[in-house]
Order: sequence, then structure tokens, then C-alpha cells
Amino acid sequence: MREKLLFDASSVIYALKLRNLRILYDNYIQWLTIYEVINALWKEAALTKAISPREAFKIVGLFAKTLEFMRILSPHSHGDKILSMAKELNITAYDASYVILAKENNLTLVTE
Repeated sequence: MREKLLFDASSVIYALKLRNLRILYDNYIQWLTIYEVINALWKEAALTKAISPREAFKIVGLFAKTLEFMRILSPHSHGDKILSMAKELNITAYDASYVILAKENNLTLVTE
């Protein structure tokens, strides 16, 4: 059986840009990742001009299709654990939410 993975936004964006979507299939993100990915693509198209708006829309379309094959987790029931982990590791609550979700669901966290 293959190891199950929890992807953060940076790793999802990297996979999307490489068109390496297969690695995302049957793996996990948290729901905030959806907004983070779209926001990062907006920044690259609108602010830094690293990609064209057309390319950003293409990538968002690929992402939307990919989400159909992914599992989406919610950190909402883990608030106390997230806050404790953030304090313990001296990281943001956002980052701690990934750590907690990976731990609670026996997943390997993937980040860039």
C-alpha cells in the first residue's frame, strides 16, 4: 500500500506547474489549501506577472479537476491542538494546522 500524503499549498502549486497531477490523486489537502493555491496563482498573474492570466486560469481549471480525486480535510475540530503545536514549535497556527492534520490522519506532510 502506498504512503498517504498531505500536501500544503506550495507543494500543490509545484505539482500543478509541472503538470504532475497523478501524485496528488487519492491524497490529501486541507480546505484552506484551495484558497492558498488560487491566491498564489493570482499573485503570479496579477502582481509579479510570472505567468499570464490565461495560464493562471488554465492552472486553476486543472486544480479544480484534480480536487475531484483528492480528499479534503478540515482543521476546525483541532483548534486546541493547533494552538498548542504552534506554541510548542514556535510556528504559525496555519503551519501547525498542517502538522496536526498530518499527525491525526497518519499522513506524511509534503511541502516545498
